[in-house]
Amino acid sequence: MKGSKHMKGSKDMKRKHTEAWGGEPGKEAWGRGSEQAELAEPFNPAWKREWNEPNLSRRETRKLRNKHMKLIYKYLRSGPSLCSFDKYSQNQNLEIYTKSATLKASSSVVSVESKRYTSAGGMPGRDAMFQRSGFILENVYKGSIILTTADLLKASKNLKADDIKVEVHLSDGRSFDGQIEAYDLYYNIAAIKIHSDTPLPTASLAHLNDSITVDPSHSVKAESFQLRPHANSLDLIPGDLVIALGRFPIEPYSIMAAPGLFSIDRIEHCLLQCKELFTASCITTWCGIGGPLISRSGEVIGISLEIDISTTAFLPINIASIWWEHYKKHGQTQQLWFGMEVTNLYAARLDVLESIIQKFPDVLEGVIVEDVVRGSSAESAGIKQHDVIIQFGGKRILSFLELFENMWNKVGEAVELVVVRASDDVPLHLSMVVEKEVKKSGYGLYDYDE
Repeated sequence: MKGSKHMKGSKDMKRKHTEAWGGEPGKEAWGRGSEQAELAEPFNPAWKREWNEPNLSRRETRKLRNKHMKLIYKYLRSGPSLCSFDKYSQNQNLEIYTKSATLKASSSVVSVESKRYTSAGGMPGRDAMFQRSGFILENVYKGSIILTTADLLKASKNLKADDIKVEVHLSDGRSFDGQIEAYDLYYNIAAIKIHSDTPLPTASLAHLNDSITVDPSHSVKAESFQLRPHANSLDLIPGDLVIALGRFPIEPYSIMAAPGLFSIDRIEHCLLQCKELFTASCITTWCGIGGPLISRSGEVIGISLEIDISTTAFLPINIASIWWEHYKKHGQTQQLWFGMEVTNLYAARLDVLESIIQKFPDVLEGVIVEDVVRGSSAESAGIKQHDVIIQFGGKRILSFLELFENMWNKVGEAVELVVVRASDDVPLHLSMVVEKEVKKSGYGLYDYDE
């Protein structure tokens, strides 16, 4: 029987092992389980080695263990061997639409690497910290602006800002030292400036139109990815093709592409606090974070900022553009604090949609409130869960991104908004003060303990 042969082989191996170490045939050098271990030779006290217990407290031991785990996690996030998108089967053998769109945008996609300068034994050195992607947003006087992720600035609490250096690798193999121009920890984006004597290829942007009509009398038409005439805008509905791009962090700095579908699902266990993120089913790697998300026409519609096993979360380019334009105008960054969690009306639960449309059949677009933060100006204004915002500051609101843009321009002001509520027969007129988030942004570092 196979079992008896296995047992016999196991005994033969033990016998040979015992003989090899000077023991008598038939006697094992050590036993297993509850069997008493037998030494091949009589024990000599001189062999005994005294164990020196490390003089560490329980807290120090836990801190050391956590440090080792963070080093492992850091490797998994930034290890070059794990960076390539085509490690996933869905990113292999790309179809022609994905290739065409990628090639249209590829010249503006860059690899971005942050390094920290440290000293060991009096000798200066540098260590690679994070390898991410980005894209060339615009050309400025004797230089260009790279938009990427603020991941690059993660560092130890004791590290000074000047100790972090950024290196940018272009599609043609050239490399430039980068200067941190601005960053925002809430939106997790950063603007890096590089100096170049000649203009560099910039990305083509298309602001998203995320408005979808919930009309029971009409079917939703898949008329997505059609640019509006004379407008740099793009309609986007769930199920539309989008492509996450990145650049490999090692020469020859190859372009990477991961096609997927736009989704209203939310990324599970998202590490970011930002509530303005959209999602797509693109499967990428950590090296792709900060890279552009493009349409099938090759326009940049977002920035990839977080990934999980099957989803990429991205910040719409509308928000990133507003943030950057505000910084250029005022020399500082700004964040909104909604005081509530909102989403597009079409993304609401079916039972909630039914109750609203039965009461207000003409309300087919808008922004629905999912939750209200206690103590916020939204709560003070009387906004409640499942309210639908249809007007803000005298303007009709059709989508979340429209609400965001209107609120951005009204920070610090009291603004009238109109909502409909399933429990009321008429629209409600409320007044809310638009608040600014207390933020960590500008130029500096994360509080990140390695």
